[in-house]
Amino acid sequence: MRLSEAKRDYYRRLAGEQGYRSRAAFKLIQLDKKYRFLQKNSVVLDFGCAPGGWLQVASEKVGSKGFILGVDSKRIQPPSSNVTVLQDDIFSGDIASSINENLPKLADVVLSDLAPNISGIWSLDHSRQLDLNKRVVSLLSKTLDDNGAAIFKVFEGSEVRDFESSLKRIFKRVIFSKPPASRNRSSEIYLVCLGYNERLSSF
Repeated sequence: MRLSEAKRDYYRRLAGEQGYRSRAAFKLIQLDKKYRFLQKNSVVLDFGCAPGGWLQVASEKVGSKGFILGVDSKRIQPPSSNVTVLQDDIFSGDIASSINENLPKLADVVLSDLAPNISGIWSLDHSRQLDLNKRVVSLLSKTLDDNGAAIFKVFEGSEVRDFESSLKRIFKRVIFSKPPASRNRSSEIYLVCLGYNERLSSF
């Protein structure tokens, strides 16, 4: 068995043992352990939330007085009482209004674990995945509070640096990070964005 396959099986088994809906939960746990963006009583917005592993982690981190809104085109059951799930297409015209109707206030953290249906054509999948993230970025001015944080999963490729540059225009810090729970051979990497300030884009 390859090391990457062993790692995948290890975290899948660990997710089952600890009651998480997916092994991806450990990616968020590890990212938050390093960068501390999930705080008690925070409001979190999670794009691409199915099957719910990240919702579970965020729920634990923010506590009973915090709130998490998950958004996904698939219908899933909220894992706990401080979680609401909105079933909607991120590209729908009224998605911002639907989100704001369900949030108690602007989010402190936006999570994006979005991925397209994989075609197997790498350049196409890479571009489609970034299009999903760019859509999330377009919604930040209406959903993310000043000085908030955002986490984006991206597929490594030719367009990532341009996307990073666009994020640096609206965040004080943008960091590439690959948590241990990600397979070594996987092309996925995370952009950890701290200190949101839409006005930075004007400088």
